[in-house]
Amino acid sequence: MKLQVTKKQLLASEAINPSVKTWAIKNWDYLTEVNTPLINVNSSTKIAKGKKLKINTAILYMQPADKVAVKTLCAGADLFGCKKDCLVSSGQLGKTPAQKAVTKRTLCYLLERSRFFDVLRGEVYLHSANYGDTLAVRLNGTTDINFNKFIESMPSVLFYDYTKIYARVKKNTLKNYDLTFSGSANNSTTMGITAKAIKNGFKTVLAVNTAETIGEYKMPDKLDLIPLINMDDTDARFLDPAGSVGVLKRKGSNKLERAKDESKNGFFFNQSNIIKLTELVTA
Repeated sequence: MKLQVTKKQLLASEAINPSVKTWAIKNWDYLTEVNTPLINVNSSTKIAKGKKLKINTAILYMQPADKVAVKTLCAGADLFGCKKDCLVSSGQLGKTPAQKAVTKRTLCYLLERSRFFDVLRGEVYLHSANYGDTLAVRLNGTTDINFNKFIESMPSVLFYDYTKIYARVKKNTLKNYDLTFSGSANNSTTMGITAKAIKNGFKTVLAVNTAETIGEYKMPDKLDLIPLINMDDTDARFLDPAGSVGVLKRKGSNKLERAKDESKNGFFFNQSNIIKLTELVTA
């Protein structure tokens, strides 16, 4: 997708942070002349793991929270404490070319919303024609936006996401949309919401403060009597049984950072607050 607004329109927008406007003017040729796809298929190592299950995943990556947008694109980012450690800055997404593409998509979404969805629909249809029933689409690769109307309009396509918005999981009735609640140990409120999601039988994922390197602890395999599945194996959450609870290793961190976070609450679950979560779930 190419940006089609004028410089004057971009500068006048109240939806974009001032620093991003400066960046956009400097990169104007890239924004308006280079055609960047909104979604790519099997674009990361974890996503590509689904191929062994004959799943081809198309994923939309945009800049999270308020990195570009004045009004956050991740409503739970501050409460859940995930803004600093968002995966948009890790791996391939952390590299400059990818960051430019992610920022561009976000600008297109904020400035040309109707056209954005027209282009997105065309790309989804194209991938659906190419991959058929093996296609799965994840629109919130690095955001937490309510895409329900768009998803509802394409009932023959399978969509899935992670979300930190409990109400979105609770109220989801779309047959072609699978949602997994993303838990957090950031504070007592997020711990309580996470426990509620688990107790009420919603699929839930816990990011754990370990990479299982030498000297670090292994990922937990259960919460009391609740088995924890390894959600690092693939990203295909829609294949997990209803009510599944799983764990992910911490990405984009070093061993020293993880050691420091063992003594405090944050988005990632450590050995101490995993115990607290178990107590809340079994209470």
